[in-house]
Amino acid sequence: MQTNQIELGWYLFYDRRLSINNTRSCGTCHNPQFAFTDGYKRSLGAFADLHNRNTQPLFNLNNLKYLTAADSNIHSALQQIENPLFNEHVIEMGVKRHEVEILNRIITDSHYQSLFTKAGYSFNWKYIKLAISQFEQQLVSYNAPYDKFINGDTGALNASEKAGKNLFFSAALQCASCHGGKNFTTPIFTEKTKDTVYYYNIGLYNVNNNNEYPLYDQGLYEQTKNTNDMGKFRVPTLRNLAFTAPYFHDGSAASLQDVISHYASGGRIITSGEYIGNGNKNIFKHPFIKGFSLTEKEKLNLINFLLSLSDSSFVKNPLYQNPFTEDETKY
Repeated sequence: MQTNQIELGWYLFYDRRLSINNTRSCGTCHNPQFAFTDGYKRSLGAFADLHNRNTQPLFNLNNLKYLTAADSNIHSALQQIENPLFNEHVIEMGVKRHEVEILNRIITDSHYQSLFTKAGYSFNWKYIKLAISQFEQQLVSYNAPYDKFINGDTGALNASEKAGKNLFFSAALQCASCHGGKNFTTPIFTEKTKDTVYYYNIGLYNVNNNNEYPLYDQGLYEQTKNTNDMGKFRVPTLRNLAFTAPYFHDGSAASLQDVISHYASGGRIITSGEYIGNGNKNIFKHPFIKGFSLTEKEKLNLINFLLSLSDSSFVKNPLYQNPFTEDETKY
């Protein structure tokens, strides 16, 4: 990718004029301060419609097989960008049926005229999407304390973090069985075809003890209509957890303590409200999620290790920050 193309994508990524009402940009939900998430349980669209899911982080995308929480058809940043721009259920950027109007806002800007020319791109949505995806693809985060440790700096982790690392990779917890690989996203489990399984029901819900997830988002099942896919979501990365709370596909875990408690209990029990049910007994929950026991000190050590996967240089990288000055029409 050329620098000029990435620069164009950088500006487009943060420009609110790409939304129907000048209120949202890609950077609204994907803020570098939060490792390109937004800090909300579930994000809001251009008309304040509540998104079904927690915002996914944007980094190391070229090393991911699947880019969204529950759509196994999306394998690239260029494919993924169709959703926020053109979705109508829910409306995120609201571009659909307003393509010409929004494009004209960009065409008449002399700065963009220069950027498109330098990039060698025509003024159309094909190249807007391509430029944004090229900016996203160069968001790389592999400079956490853990990375320094595995590259030979034994002092990069303290005693607690090292103890947590041993727990993470232990036979008792086997966290790495699902969160393996360079991005902590690759499970060891495979299909009969030897293909890796990336989507799991982890017992977050068992609505009314009917083995269902909330109707607003039932995971991979919504795509496949296969009952066995009810409540299955992609294994998320564990990198940059210090910046990406709240956790899980719907932001329903406020802290890493909540996440560990969920796995320790082998599923979540909801005792009141519309989603009441025992997730531990959801028949579609993966059998690997069966619970474990940790002391308070061990929990702290595990959390400290998980936080050591966070790359502060990534969220502060000046090449990733909003290039616009304060302006009511721009993010």
